[in-house]
Amino acid sequence: MKTRWFILLAAVAAASCKINNRNTALVVTKVVLGTLSGTSCSYDPGTDETDFAHIDPAANNGGTMGVVVQNQLTNVSTLNPQLRTSSATFHPHQVVADYEIIGGATTRGVIVPVSGTQIQPGATGAVLVPFFSPAVTATMSGTIRVTFHIEGKLDDGSVVQTSEHEYIFVTCATAGCSAACL
Repeated sequence: MKTRWFILLAAVAAASCKINNRNTALVVTKVVLGTLSGTSCSYDPGTDETDFAHIDPAANNGGTMGVVVQNQLTNVSTLNPQLRTSSATFHPHQVVADYEIIGGATTRGVIVPVSGTQIQPGATGAVLVPFFSPAVTATMSGTIRVTFHIEGKLDDGSVVQTSEHEYIFVTCATAGCSAACL
């Protein structure tokens, strides 16, 4: 009888670590605006998150934001002195997003390619996501809630997803109403 309870407890513990194929050790902590420096934009993971971002669809440059991901996976290279390798580095490759126009339609499962750096175990990094580059988002207007997660791979080839996060975009029609890096 004790063996059955132990197996049940182990199964519950394993299920609590991964929900809906998302890894709880890869956490989206915030979404940050870029800072214009010369002719390029930089995305600092230490920047505070804004409540929402204004975007002008007419002057749409893709709506690139820095999605800050914290990799809470353990660096096992210190535990294995012979191999000295870690397979916990996160390599993001796409965002899967649902776009909900408040008071209107919802577009689900939009795949957006991403760029940015790989995120080492125990580190935090910004993944660059052009939220408004897919053609399906070009005609959206009003207040838009984007619910998304980032998909990628670890060094060992396993496919993982981050936690889910929501962010609000508000469209505006006046020239120059959006941020320089948006």
